[in-house]
Amino acid sequence: MRSLHPVQAHERFVAGGRYLFSKRGAPLQKSESWTIHAHPDGEHFIRVDADSLREEGRSVLAEALLDRAGALARLDIRYENAHFPGGVHDLRATYQLADGCLQVGYELNGAERQYRELELPQDILIDVPLLPFRGRAIAALAARGSKPTWLFVPAFDYAQLLPGTLRQVVSPVALAGTDTFMLGNRTIATRRFIYHDKAAAYWLDKHDVIIRRVNAFQQQEIVVQISNYVAPARHPEPSTC
Repeated sequence: MRSLHPVQAHERFVAGGRYLFSKRGAPLQKSESWTIHAHPDGEHFIRVDADSLREEGRSVLAEALLDRAGALARLDIRYENAHFPGGVHDLRATYQLADGCLQVGYELNGAERQYRELELPQDILIDVPLLPFRGRAIAALAARGSKPTWLFVPAFDYAQLLPGTLRQVVSPVALAGTDTFMLGNRTIATRRFIYHDKAAAYWLDKHDVIIRRVNAFQQQEIVVQISNYVAPARHPEPSTC
């Protein structure tokens, strides 16, 4: 697994896994590997390696710091995609959140570093578009039901969307039942969530970790399944970010 910074001596391993992708039953050459480590002060550090270089020419390395309440405090991104005409080829970005303010510094396609600052509404949800982060956002959206929610999604692929999109939504996802899955010798109970506006289903375990995702794209079924999963020892505290 690649990372922006190696694991430090003071970090304690908490959880980790790897997502594997397939299309119409055939494996794809892409994966998302991730780990969570705890710091002595109660903060947690998430590392993600989203590697689809051989499949799509795309690579994302992400590191996120969660504060002691479980809220996102900082997100560092290293994005590369040399085979995406009209899109971002190289991006280094740092998102920092404090006191209702989002500060973003980024270098786009080798240009000079730029800075943006956004005031965020209260109780905002931040939906980082990488699988190790998405489970908590999906569970939180479903819990809010018909209550309007401010949602911020960091953007990596398109320069015109940097640093991300901010919009108010009514939850597009709902709890649709429960299922169990076998991972090796383990039986994992999950909740199934369905998106209303697209053919996508997510199965989350009790830690809000995505165990499986199925969605249809251009009439082709794409499946994501977790592997090498080491679950957290306890359920993390809920957070809005």
